[in-house]
Amino acid sequence: MPVLPVDSPPDLDTLASCALFKNVERSVLRSLLDKGTFIDIHEGDILIEPGDENHDLYLLLTGNLRVFLDSDRGLQVEPEVGFPIAPGECIGEMSIIEHKPVSAYVRAEADCRLLVINEQTFWDELIPTPGIVKNLLQDLSSRMRRLDRVALQTIEERLKLAALRRDLEAAAQIQSNILPHGASLFVDRPQVDVAAKVIPARAVGGDFFDAFPLDDRSVCIAIGDVSGKGIPAALFMIRAITLLRLQVSNLNCAYMRALGATMESINRNLCESNERGMFVTLFVGLLDLETGELIYCNGGHNPPFVERNGRAFELLDVPPGMLLGISDDTDYPTASITLQPGDRLVAYTDGVTEARDRAIEFFGEERALDVLQQMPADASAQLILNVLQRSVFDFADGEAQSDDITILALRYRGQP
Repeated sequence: MPVLPVDSPPDLDTLASCALFKNVERSVLRSLLDKGTFIDIHEGDILIEPGDENHDLYLLLTGNLRVFLDSDRGLQVEPEVGFPIAPGECIGEMSIIEHKPVSAYVRAEADCRLLVINEQTFWDELIPTPGIVKNLLQDLSSRMRRLDRVALQTIEERLKLAALRRDLEAAAQIQSNILPHGASLFVDRPQVDVAAKVIPARAVGGDFFDAFPLDDRSVCIAIGDVSGKGIPAALFMIRAITLLRLQVSNLNCAYMRALGATMESINRNLCESNERGMFVTLFVGLLDLETGELIYCNGGHNPPFVERNGRAFELLDVPPGMLLGISDDTDYPTASITLQPGDRLVAYTDGVTEARDRAIEFFGEERALDVLQQMPADASAQLILNVLQRSVFDFADGEAQSDDITILALRYRGQP
């Protein structure tokens, strides 16, 4: 605890104004001024904390203190949690009386000046003085009532937090159940091998992927990233993926080139009743399993990496397209490439390239390309996903994940 030197100790009138010294003779106060120590502490400083061996009574002269029961030092709770110590009140006497370690945090809510009375002076001069004992008991009684209220409030807050955590766990499970599952997402389509995974930064997030057949000959793959995090992002994500499935599933191999118009329709629907101004980036590809033609559309999403004809991985050339949910009058042009057997495509969200290490350096596209380039030619989609994910986490080296990470890997096999 930083302690500031005190330029001028308080006078007798200041001490006499404290509730602890109400109606106490000036000779007693003069002795306390001589034997006590005066300290200043800054706002935010911790005066005492659980486990401390305390042998001092602290009398607050100026500023404000707050007592927190939570083990988080009161830094992660609402301001009204805990109870305040106002000028004229004291703290620390319980640990002296009980001869037990401190059981709560006491934090400075403003710059404070305190009179510190050591344990020996407490027993020799304060306790034998009837007026001080009476005032101390009154203060303890008042504080115990406040402590009871805080304890009840803390229990209520913990119950609310437990309920919120259960709700978040349920929401995360629902969100997970919406997405396709399995090591290979098209087990009944031998022409293509697809694997995908979302690693949320929180219990629920805004990243998603999808993979579903359009007909016997064509399939859809998609990856998206909703703005924001938490429950709002998760709800908007569910809305986006529901619209995607409803509208893209109306297409088939003969009508895949209508993908742009379908994206425009999805965008218009997302713009409706979007008072929060949320948006989603989205890449959608429709693959003809017989010819290998991939028709795709991009709404503000990171371009996927593609490896074709045995050449190095590179960024796929995607047509311009605004992220969805912002403007209902937006065009989404399509483009196409033809994949050959063995060609691979890796889509991802910016949680991959924007993952940071302890030096706050980004993982980046170049590093991702280097990882992909080292993949064996016959690597499965799942292996590609696993290696890229592991490389991102190895790079971060324990740095907290700041954004959802989603990877979708596709390997075109061609006709069996």
